[in-house]
Amino acid sequence: MAKRKKKKQIISEKEFIFNFLSLTIVIIIGLYFGGRSIYFYSKQNMSIKADSKTLNGLIVSKNKIVKNGDGLYRDNDGYFFKGEVNNNYVLFGNSSYRIIRINNDSTVKLVSNELVASFMWGEDSKYELSNLKHWLSQTVEKNSGVFYNSLPNPDNFLVKTDYKEDILKDGDILDSNDIYKDYVTTLSISDYILAGGKKSYLNTKKIFYLLGLTADSDNLFVDADGSVKACDSLEGYGIRAVITLKKDLLVSSGDGSKERPFVINQGDNKNYVNSFVKLENDLYQVFEESDEGILKMYKSNYVNINNQNISLNYSSNTSHFDLKNTKNIANYLNTTYLNSLSYAHLLVDNYFFTGEVSAENNYKFNNIYTNNVICKVGLLNIFDYVSNSTINNFFYLNTTSNVGTIQYSRLANGMLEEVNVKESRNIVPVISINKSILKGGKGLELDPYVVG
Repeated sequence: MAKRKKKKQIISEKEFIFNFLSLTIVIIIGLYFGGRSIYFYSKQNMSIKADSKTLNGLIVSKNKIVKNGDGLYRDNDGYFFKGEVNNNYVLFGNSSYRIIRINNDSTVKLVSNELVASFMWGEDSKYELSNLKHWLSQTVEKNSGVFYNSLPNPDNFLVKTDYKEDILKDGDILDSNDIYKDYVTTLSISDYILAGGKKSYLNTKKIFYLLGLTADSDNLFVDADGSVKACDSLEGYGIRAVITLKKDLLVSSGDGSKERPFVINQGDNKNYVNSFVKLENDLYQVFEESDEGILKMYKSNYVNINNQNISLNYSSNTSHFDLKNTKNIANYLNTTYLNSLSYAHLLVDNYFFTGEVSAENNYKFNNIYTNNVICKVGLLNIFDYVSNSTINNFFYLNTTSNVGTIQYSRLANGMLEEVNVKESRNIVPVISINKSILKGGKGLELDPYVVG
C-alpha cells in the first residue's frame, strides 16, 4: 500500500511540473504577442494624435471612442462615425463634406454633404458602366470627370478610394470580391449601413443613389425617409461624391461643427467652383471654371421682378432651347432679362450644351455635347455640378427629345421629373464672367467675391 501511495505522489509532481511549465510558456507567449499588439495599436494611435493640426489628428483628439450610441467608433479598418453626429463637417474646395472614416493608413474618407447633381444611372446597372462613374471621375470617356475637374489640384490632396459593388440581400450585405480604386466615387451601401443608415448623419432627407446592387442586379437608392430601396437604373436620382484626403493635410480653422467645419489648408491651390460672386444685388454660385479663366455660375435664387420670384413656362410648343423663338425661355433670357441687368456689360458669351438625354441615346451624359448654343444667359444642364440645395423645381436646359414638348426639372428632394414645357417652373439663370474682374471678397456666401 505504501509503495502505491509513493508512486501516485511521484506522478502528481510530474504532472504539476508539466502543467506549470506549459502555463508559464503560454503566459510568456501571450504577454509577448499581446504586448506587441498593444504596442502597435498605441503606436498607430500616437501617430494619429501626434499632430493635432492634421485632419486625422483633430478627429481623434476631439472624439472619445464609443461602443454604442452616436459617435466615433473603432474597427479593424480604422475609425468611423456612426449615428446622428454633428461634429464631422469638413470644408474642402469651397464644398461641404462629412467625414465617413479615418483609414488605418491615416487617410480620411469624405462624402459630399449635399447632392452634387441629379441624373440617371444609365442603361447598365453596373457602376463601372454608369453615368456616375464617368461623371465623377476621369476615364477614357470624352468629357468625363466633371466633378473631378472641379476640385483644386486633386493630386495634391487626394489618394484613390477603394470601393466595391456589394450586394444587399434580405437586409444583409454580401461582400463583393472585386475591389476598385478611383479618386472619386459615390456613397456605398456598406458605408451607409455601417454609419447607421436612416438614423445617421448620412440621411439628409434627400433621394440619392447608392453604390451596390440587389441580388436581382437592381440599383439601390436612399429614399427621403432614409430607407434603402431598389430602383431602375433609368430613374433620375441625386448623386453624392466620395473622396479620400491624404493623411498629412493640415486644418487651418474650425472644430468640425456645421457652423465651423474643419477647413483644409489649400495653400496656393485656389479654386472658384462652389464659391459665391455678387453682382450688384444678385448672388451667384460658380459651378465651372475654364482653363481660360471664365467662370460659369448660376443665380442662387430665381428670376425675379421687383424682388419677387416668378415662375415661367419653358415654351409654347417646343423643348428645344431656341434663341430665335420669341415664345421660348432662351429668347426671354437673352433679351428682356439680359437688358434688365445693370451688369450685363460684364457678361461674356459661353457654350450651353443642349443635346437630349433620352432612351434613344441610352441616357448617356456624353450625348449632351452633340448640340450647343452660344449666348450670355442660359440654364443649368442636368449634368452640371449643382450643390445648392435651396434651389428646386426649376427647368433644366436638356430635354427628353428635341422634337417633343417634355422638359426636365428637379424636385426639392433631388429627383428629376419630366414636365410639359407649357407648365410653369422656377427659372435659374446661368451667366459667365472673366475671373480677372473680381477684386474683393473671399468667395463665401456671407463674404462673396465682388467686381472692382
